[in-house]
Amino acid sequence: MKFRRGILLFIIGVVLVAYFTKPSKDGFIKFIQPAVSRTQIPPVVDYQDQFLYALVTATYIDAGNPVKEGGRIVAPTRKETYIGVFGRYWKQAP
Repeated sequence: MKFRRGILLFIIGVVLVAYFTKPSKDGFIKFIQPAVSRTQIPPVVDYQDQFLYALVTATYIDAGNPVKEGGRIVAPTRKETYIGVFGRYWKQAP
């Protein structure tokens, strides 16, 4: 009985810590600042606030290396997805 109660209290504690330490959009901007300083173009950020975590999709635009596609010159892009929980952001694998 004590073991189950301990496990239940542990799970409730982890959920509360995750809820109160969920990182913000400003925190992501500070986290991604080194990548912005290399390219000089900040990424387009799509921030989704979930209950216990945050999902962020950053779209990087490479305007310095345009490519010709379909008769037009376009700037290539790449997307990266991050998950924010416990006050930190982690990059998700593609």
